[in-house]
Amino acid sequence: MTSTRPEPPRYPEDIEHLDGAARGELRIPVCHCCGEQFWPPGPVCPRDFTADVGWVTDPGTGRVNSWVRFHKRYFTGDDVPYTVVQVRLDSGPNLTTTWTGPTDPVIDEPVVVSFRQIGASVTLPEFGPGVPS
Repeated sequence: MTSTRPEPPRYPEDIEHLDGAARGELRIPVCHCCGEQFWPPGPVCPRDFTADVGWVTDPGTGRVNSWVRFHKRYFTGDDVPYTVVQVRLDSGPNLTTTWTGPTDPVIDEPVVVSFRQIGASVTLPEFGPGVPS
């Protein structure tokens, strides 16, 4: 059964993140004034509200902050159940994404990023167990 899941829209704030994922990079916004990395992306730093914002390539390591398992099929052809985790990146921001581990996540478990192609033209980061190499 083919999935009917729509590809995520390419909002201007997300383009650098999505283009980075297509290259196998986890791109995260950073404030050039205070150095804070943050998520979700936006036109100003949430810490000091300055508009001097850029992007950095994050190592993609962190720890499981929380997780949930979804049993409802929202789109035809999607595999259920699936697990979603909130990862606290070592660089600071929390990122919510799908889980790739073979077993349930464990709170505070170290994780690393990987990338999965969604549809014909979108690649998204996801996290699974691991330690930085």
